[in-house]
Amino acid sequence: MIIEHKAHRLELFPSGAIGWGKTLLVADLHLGKETVFQKSGLAIPSGATRQTLSRLLEHLQGGMFERLVVLGDLLHAPAGWTLELEQLLIDAQSTTPNVRWELVAGNHDRRSHDRLKKIGWSVQDPPVIDGSMLWLHEPPGENLPMSVSQSASLILCGHLHPSYKVPLDALRTARVPCFWIRTESIVLPAFGGWVGTHPIEPCKSDRIVLCVEGQLIEWKLK
Repeated sequence: MIIEHKAHRLELFPSGAIGWGKTLLVADLHLGKETVFQKSGLAIPSGATRQTLSRLLEHLQGGMFERLVVLGDLLHAPAGWTLELEQLLIDAQSTTPNVRWELVAGNHDRRSHDRLKKIGWSVQDPPVIDGSMLWLHEPPGENLPMSVSQSASLILCGHLHPSYKVPLDALRTARVPCFWIRTESIVLPAFGGWVGTHPIEPCKSDRIVLCVEGQLIEWKLK
């Protein structure tokens, strides 16, 4: 789905990614989450991290994008960093030699910055300004410097894992991951699998684009 927002032409993908020219933006992969739970003694099946990276490479291997920007929470926790995960990241980068891999650090990425830089990632603390766009992990709060907020016309962020409660019938609803398009910002859905969602309460002026089984559906707010 192509949208025009705050003078920016953006392509929304059912995976939860956004294309902006030659840049692909995603948020909240939470790689290694199953490892963290397994180390805590929970019998969680493996595979979510591999599946998430595989979906990411589907976007990057076609030559459409020259830059990947992760808007925070690439990793779930320092305990999830293993030699296997490191090798998965190295292998993914080796299959996309013409793509720059960048992270706008999130709260879950703590103590992993140096490891990522060592394998070729660019890691920056938010806020990051690119042209007239501002990239954050968490949605902006009152503590965002005025000079930063005034220099950007559109904010992209993640962190919330937004979903919208869609009615199934008179009694039941389902949480569906979504893009939350607000006046000054867009909150991306979580790109990672098995990460959970947070139901949002949009205003009438907002737009909601649902990610449903490989399709995008704009939900009309009442």
